[in-house]
Amino acid sequence: MKIEAPEKNKIVVRLTADDMTKLHITYEEMDYANIETRRVIWTLLDEARRELGRDIDPSGRMLIEALPASEGGCVLQFTVLEQENKPQPLRHLTMKKSRTPLVYEFSSAQMLLDAAESVKRLGVLPKESELYRQEHSYRLIVSATEGSELLNIALSEFGSPCAQGELPAAFTREHWQSVCKSHALEQISGMA
Repeated sequence: MKIEAPEKNKIVVRLTADDMTKLHITYEEMDYANIETRRVIWTLLDEARRELGRDIDPSGRMLIEALPASEGGCVLQFTVLEQENKPQPLRHLTMKKSRTPLVYEFSSAQMLLDAAESVKRLGVLPKESELYRQEHSYRLIVSATEGSELLNIALSEFGSPCAQGELPAAFTREHWQSVCKSHALEQISGMA
């Protein structure tokens, strides 16, 4: 576990896969509505207070961002938000999880249709997907969330997972022709 304070109102906690195991939590399970996630967050804030030697004031609003890290780890960013001259009667915490874009490439429209049919049959349609085309190839960008393993299997059966992350997704958006910018798999699976 690595704890940093890049700014007065921000703390960054980098957790390895081993740290996550010791805390009995996974990135997929993180949800502030979950009591176990809250326990982990308060444990990490206490550890940060001890390590940094200063009190972290979560009495106002706090934004908690969870980002997946390589090899099963996680990065948590705690930001205490500025209050507008109004006293807040209750502590208000917000947790925001990043959805990593996954990029798949298909060699033909038929392979794409078969993949969409498989995804629909398995019931693992992602919340968001985009479709791009370059000559006879297609690229599908999907947001990785819970259940992404099954989605990955379904899409990989007919296409090739070519990259993950914001950079390859941005490259595809910039250099490939847009076919459908929102809910692409949902629309394609309706045709399949």
